[in-house]
Amino acid sequence: MNKKCLEKYKYYFILAGLIGLGIFLRLWEIGTESLRLDEAQSIWQASHTTEFIRFYTLKNVHLPLHNTFLHFWIALFGGKAIAGRISSAIFGILSLPALYLLSREFLKRKWALTATGIGAISPFWIWYSREIRMYTLLTLITVFSYYFFVRIIRTNQLKNYIFYTITNIIGIYTHYFFFLVLLVQAVFFLSTWKVKWNNKLTIPKKRVLYNFTAVVIVLIIAFSPWFYAFINSHGSGTLAPELIKPSSFNIFLSFFEFTFGYQPENITTAMIALWPLVTLMGFVFLEKRRPIKPSIFLMVTGILLPVIFTFSVSILYKPIYLTRYLIIITPFYYIFIAWVLSQSKGLFQKIFISIFGISLIAAFINQNTSPDITIKENYREAINYISGETSHRDIVVLAPPYMIYPFQYYYHGPAQITSIPIWNKRKGAIPEITPEKLIQDIEIIKGNRQRIFLFIADDLKGGLEAKNFLDNKFTKLEKKQFSKTLWLNVYQTEYKQKVYAIKDGDTLSSVAYEFYQNESFYKIIAQANNLTNPDFIEIGQSLKIPSFP
Repeated sequence: MNKKCLEKYKYYFILAGLIGLGIFLRLWEIGTESLRLDEAQSIWQASHTTEFIRFYTLKNVHLPLHNTFLHFWIALFGGKAIAGRISSAIFGILSLPALYLLSREFLKRKWALTATGIGAISPFWIWYSREIRMYTLLTLITVFSYYFFVRIIRTNQLKNYIFYTITNIIGIYTHYFFFLVLLVQAVFFLSTWKVKWNNKLTIPKKRVLYNFTAVVIVLIIAFSPWFYAFINSHGSGTLAPELIKPSSFNIFLSFFEFTFGYQPENITTAMIALWPLVTLMGFVFLEKRRPIKPSIFLMVTGILLPVIFTFSVSILYKPIYLTRYLIIITPFYYIFIAWVLSQSKGLFQKIFISIFGISLIAAFINQNTSPDITIKENYREAINYISGETSHRDIVVLAPPYMIYPFQYYYHGPAQITSIPIWNKRKGAIPEITPEKLIQDIEIIKGNRQRIFLFIADDLKGGLEAKNFLDNKFTKLEKKQFSKTLWLNVYQTEYKQKVYAIKDGDTLSSVAYEFYQNESFYKIIAQANNLTNPDFIEIGQSLKIPSFP
């Protein structure tokens, strides 16, 4: 066996090791964390018929393919969190060898392995490989779409057109943002019309254009049934979340998260503060480059165009900017990082690679262990607590209403469940939350209930609005936090009264302690007796003392 062959097998062993590392990081304790809101929604949708999935996703911001796949996956392996997460992990694991294939179209073996290594330990990729959503499928399909696109413009072979068409049909039914991948390819193809893509083979550009046109026609035909159904469902209500307009900060935050995943706010803010230095280094680096090669131009276009397009639409028309939707840029982003590393030399290269690698590992560990990660949602602990604390005389209120998905998954208590605003998830859009709607719904919810258990996500629209309204209307008995954004507030809505005559030395706090063993409950007594000044009570004064049944 010659030296060249040994060298080739060495790279294969390294690739296998990187894929093995990626498998371990994606599957290790994959079922230990609580389901998050989006995951619970996926399981709920997938547990219904395929026709219901189609109906529901027409009113949502997503497409039906993933949840239809998940429907059959659940039928085979059950609806437990670990089973659903493994399905996402499989797509995430397959993305690693796919990323290597794509990288080899741009880089030598050593640096293609570097790009694959970045993907293997990427905290961002690992996070979504452990979440029951469509994002790892979207990533895998994006990688293959770019791979077959590059193979087409370099070889113009029929088999690549076939695989490219099949891949893109899957992509356009996976996520609407996949159309940005096709936009990148179209922009690159047209803007490099006069550039020779293959120095060894002359490929007629017009023939390739005709072939791509045929592919586009097939994609239009394939997507037209969904588009027709979508147009006909317009105006029947939407289940899409309301997003806020992004700022330039969101762009830097996205690239930070693509690189280091999800970190506590203080770390994220400190790291993003370094962006001027990183930008300056980038200008210095690019200033020394020769004219950009078509392969590098494709990478840069694939990284920047989706971000610019999404940001512009969000500012000028309607907010659609979410970092996770832009996961489509991460394959080229990781390959681009590997290319930048390959352009550095000597000791600087070794130092840069070491610092970057250690930073990725540290970010992954912190993402998995820190309790301060905003998007970690401990619904399981919160709902188990509520299940144990409520009685049939209580009512659980969720704000915003779509928290119902994880709640129903875990809840086993006796109390009724509702939401603010009141919503029937099977019948259409969530009503708008207004002061008038709050007053109307709270009167319905209160009824003859003993307590209201208000469970909110304070980072979602409607959570704080409901809390502030109930704070001003009822006496709060308890406040408890379960993760960064999940809070439980318990309110007293029914009182059974006793009468107490004030004695010498009494204070409202001491009376509260005598009856409730909690001095802070003096507010309950003050409210029941319309006391504007809780410090002013007189000896012999009769007070109504509400007591909990």
